[in-house]
Amino acid sequence: MDNLSTEQNTERSELGALVKRHHSNLNQSIDKRCKEIQASLTATAVKNIPESLRELAQQNRVMQRELLLHKENIAETEREISTLKENIRDLQAQKKKKKSELLPPRVAKCNPDTELSLDIPTYKLLPV
Repeated sequence: MDNLSTEQNTERSELGALVKRHHSNLNQSIDKRCKEIQASLTATAVKNIPESLRELAQQNRVMQRELLLHKENIAETEREISTLKENIRDLQAQKKKKKSELLPPRVAKCNPDTELSLDIPTYKLLPV
């Protein structure tokens, strides 16, 4: 009796596995057939579309791809611009730093009433 119930359980599990495989194969064949029918209907529908409309659709697809490419190029260019602006700011800061190091500090400007004494060296010629 125990052998019989064990055999039945084994057969039941084998039958269940067989049903699952068959069900899976059936689903795959149904999906394949649906795709074939869809492709056939699409091809028929496309044949019925006027040539000018097909060309227009093709041009639209090409323009969409071009737009994506241009958007990517614009984004890349904007990144380069921001990097270059940052580099320019750094260079300008370095230039100001070097300029302040090279030039002596500025002396106050003279007003018109300020007296100046010029100490210009003069050379005395020796008698020959």
